[in-house]
Parts: sequence; structure tokens; C-alpha cells
Amino acid sequence: DSIETIPEAFSLFDNEDRLVVFNSKYRAFLQEDVGVEIAPGMTFEAIIREGAARGGIPEAQGRVDAWVQERLRLHRKLGEPHIQQRGDGWVLVSEHRTSDGGTVAIYSDVTEIKQRERELAEKSQAMESLSNQLAKYLSPQIYESIFSGRREVKLDSRRKKLTVFFSDIVGFTETADRLESEDLTQLLNHYLAEMSDIALGYGATIDKYVGDAMVIFFGDPESQGVKQDALQCARMALEMQRRMADLQQTWRDAGILKPLRCRMGINTGFCTVGNFGSENRMDYTIIGSGVNLASRLENAAKPGEILVSFETFALIKDEFRCDERGEIEARGVGYPVATYALIGERAAEEMPAAPSDHSRSSFALHIDLERMTDPEREAAAKALRRALDEISAAKG
Repeated sequence: DSIETIPEAFSLFDNEDRLVVFNSKYRAFLQEDVGVEIAPGMTFEAIIREGAARGGIPEAQGRVDAWVQERLRLHRKLGEPHIQQRGDGWVLVSEHRTSDGGTVAIYSDVTEIKQRERELAEKSQAMESLSNQLAKYLSPQIYESIFSGRREVKLDSRRKKLTVFFSDIVGFTETADRLESEDLTQLLNHYLAEMSDIALGYGATIDKYVGDAMVIFFGDPESQGVKQDALQCARMALEMQRRMADLQQTWRDAGILKPLRCRMGINTGFCTVGNFGSENRMDYTIIGSGVNLASRLENAAKPGEILVSFETFALIKDEFRCDERGEIEARGVGYPVATYALIGERAAEEMPAAPSDHSRSSFALHIDLERMTDPEREAAAKALRRALDEISAAKG
């Protein structure tokens, strides 16, 4: 009576592995799921071999002898509980040794649990597939920060100093008029894919595509510091221009006679960055005068040119060669904007010398030639000559 009250299927085998006693759930379990009629005195091996031979154990189909040996090893080793598939269901097998060398086996029906696991796995796979699709609409940094839980999706913004990049293809409208829609789509997607790969390689956040134009920024949601963000943006822009040169032959082979050239603008300044819109539909983007100025610089750039503001120039000039391009009047900006054309990275021998510092208890000298204006250089030279005269006179 006590054994019969056990909610799981129960069986006891003696030290010679012969069936001694079992409850009705164990009998029904073998009859319904495996098709085996049991009786006291049957050996464990005989029971499992008959069940495997009748096809009630999916794991044993086509390999009865091998499966029987595997099951016997588990039965004799009595390790951790394990799951077996029986018919259309699943059971958790838990076996324990008795003091006289017999074996108690408890079989728990876990079919419902396994079905739920399967459903959850399918839903998880579907969610993963969906999230991978949604990821294509977001910058990787934003996607990662949202799905890792570091960023909450809500209307929120903050002021940060960013380096903002604008680019577009010069004369793209004219080129578009000459192409069929399918060819135009292929060309545009090819261009944007190439440029996006470069941008992401430098850790940029891609804000948006507007036709053939790209809006990119550095400094949020991840930043390496204002100076390093500006340097990364400069490196990215130069590599984009180099890649554009490589693509010319590819596009010529596709029937585009006039080479496509890209113009770019870069500005470093304070912007408002975050989620804008409504609770039902929002967009992660940047706004502010710093963004507008980058756009104006791109419009003012010549084909194939990268035009940067003085703010960006000041951050990158030690590592990049830039040519002064004079001031421009930018719409929406109430003062003339000094501009510089980004030419390329400096060679090692072109790197500016570090400021010269010499200090002793009786004198101190600090010279930063890169920051000196011409009047300051003349004044410094006079001061040094006067100091040398005084030192010479004191020695005499």
C-alpha cells in the first residue's frame, strides 16, 4: 500500500537485478509507453531489451544492442539522474542502491516540462531571430546597450561633446537619373555597406542614412575621450576616401562613366544626444548647433575633400596634416567659421616636437613651439639672447 501511494513509477530490483516489487504506475508506464508486460523475477536487462526491440524507445531504434549496453552501464554505475525518451513522452530516471545490493528505480514523467522547454527554446530562437533583424535598424552600440540592459528605452537626452561627421556623394542626383532603379539600388547599397563597415570598424555610431548621405558621430554611447574620438573620426574619413578611390573601377565596370566622389565635413562640439519622439515611436539621434556646423562643412567641401572645423583641427593637428582653407559663412552660425582640409596622417618625422622643459632650482624654461605665434617667437628669442648675455657677463 505504501509503494502504491508513490506518485511516480516505482520498482525494486534485488542484488541479482531481478524485479522484486513495483507499483501500478510502473506497470502502466511500461505497458503504455514501451509495450512490455512485466512480472516479478524478470531481469532488468530482459525488460529494457524487450522494450528496445518493440520500438518503444526512440534512442534505441536501429541500435538495440548498443543502447542496451549503454543503459546497463548507467544502471550499474548509478550516477546522476538522467532523462530518457519513451514513446511520445519523456521520463526522468533516478536509481539508488539499497543496503543489500539491490536497486530502487523511480521514473518521473517530465513530458510536460520537456514540452515547455521545447516551446521556450522555439520562442527564444524566434526572439533571437527577431532581435537580429531589429539589430539591422540600430547602431551596434545602441543595440548592445539596450539588449544588455545597460540602457533603458525611454525619452531621455543629455549634452555631450561629440565629433560629428557628414558625407554625401557629389552629383548623385545626376547619376541616379541615368540609372534604372534596380541598378541605382545596388549601387547605393554597395556604397553604404562599404562606408558603414569602415565606420563600425572605428567604433562610430551611425546615426542615419539620408539617401546617399550619412550622419555619423563619435562619443556616445561609448567614448574614448574627446581627443581620441576626434582622431578616430579623422582616421575613418581618410579610409573612406581611400575606399572610394578603390571603388571607382568597380563602378566604371558597372557602366558609371563619371567617377563618384564624396565630400565630408567634421566638427567637434557640444550636442544633445538621446531618444527623441514619443513613447510609441522614438529615434536615437543628435541635435544642436554642433551637428548643423558639421553639415555646413560637408556642403562647403569640394569633391573628394574632408573639411574640418577649427575645434576638430585643434584636437587632431598633432597627428594629421591639415591645410587651412579660410573662413566660411555657415547658415545658422553667427560668426565666420575657420576651416581646414584634412590631408592625411603625419609621418613619424613630421610629428611635432614635445614642449621643451628645463628646470633647476635657480632657473626654469618651457617652450612650446607649436603653440607660439610669430610675435611670441620673436619675443622669446630676444629674451633668450638677453639671458645669454647676462649669463656670459656673470661668468666674466
